[in-house]
Amino acid sequence: MDFKLDADLLAALVSPGAFLGHAAYGLLVLSMMMRSIVWLRIIALISGVTQLGYDSLVLHDPVSVGWDALFVLANAYQMMVLAWQARRVRFNDEEYGFCQNALPLVPPMLARQFINVGAWQDLPEGSELTRQDQPVDKLTYIASGTVDVVVHDHTIAECESGDFIGELGILSGKPATATTIATAPVRALVFERDRLFRHLRTRPDLKLALQSAFKENLRSKLSLANERTLAHRKAEAPVAGE
Repeated sequence: MDFKLDADLLAALVSPGAFLGHAAYGLLVLSMMMRSIVWLRIIALISGVTQLGYDSLVLHDPVSVGWDALFVLANAYQMMVLAWQARRVRFNDEEYGFCQNALPLVPPMLARQFINVGAWQDLPEGSELTRQDQPVDKLTYIASGTVDVVVHDHTIAECESGDFIGELGILSGKPATATTIATAPVRALVFERDRLFRHLRTRPDLKLALQSAFKENLRSKLSLANERTLAHRKAEAPVAGE
C-alpha cells in the first residue's frame, strides 16, 4: 500500500502537467534572486502567467486562478510604473557615467534620487579627500581627475575616473586607512556620511547595489596597486651582469 502511494506520488510529480507547476515555482524563486528590480518583475510576471496556466488547465482551481491573475496584474502594473518613471528621468554625461559604474542594476528613478543626495564638486589639485587614521565623513566618487593613495608618506596606489574614495571608512565607521590627495583637478560627486545613511536606511536594495559597486571597485584598485608594486620592484631590481 505504501509502495503504491509512493509510486502514485512520484508519477504525479513527474507528469507533464506537474512540470508546468514546477516551472512556475522555479521562476518565482529565480525572480527573488535577481539584484535588478526590473528583472525581478519580468521573471515574476512570467512565473505568474505560468502558474495561472497550471492552476486553470491542470488543477482547475478557480480560487488559485483568481489569486494568480491578481499577482500577474500587480507585477504588470509595477512594470508599467518602472517604465513610466524611466521615461521621466534624464541624466547628463557625468550622471550617466556614475550610474553605469556604481548603480548599473538600479532603476533610473532610484538612481536619480540617490544622485540628488550628493553634490557635484570641483576639487583643486592638492585637495585632501581623506586623512589616514582620521574619521571618514564623506564618500567621494571621482568623475574625472586623479588621486594618490598615501600610507605613511608612501604612495601605494592611484585612483582615477570611476573610483570611490572613503568607501571602506563609510561602511565600517572606522578611521581612514590612507590619506588621499588630488594630483590634478578633480570633478567629484560627494556624499555627506549622515545624509547618505539616512537615505540608504529605508532603501536596502539600493544599499546592496552600492556595496556591490564598492566591492568591484575595491577589487579593481587592489589589482592596479599590485601591478604598481610589481613594476616598482622590477625597476629597483639590479640588472643581470651589472
